[in-house]
Amino acid sequence: MAPECHALLKGVCALRGITLSEYVYKVLAEDFYRLVKEDNQVQQMLINGEYPKGSNAYNLKEQIKKDFNL
Repeated sequence: MAPECHALLKGVCALRGITLSEYVYKVLAEDFYRLVKEDNQVQQMLINGEYPKGSNAYNLKEQIKKDFNL
């Protein structure tokens, strides 16, 4: 990422009171959620995966299972 883009993104995150890592995770989770809706292979990969309880992946899997009645 270009330094000026990184600085701008860091500034936006600071304004929102979140870390860059939190923002990146949020964006990736939203995109992954979309992929799960649109691609059955991605959905099966998530559902069949084993994730440590309480981890981001585990929580995402549980949320998607709830949202899609899986």
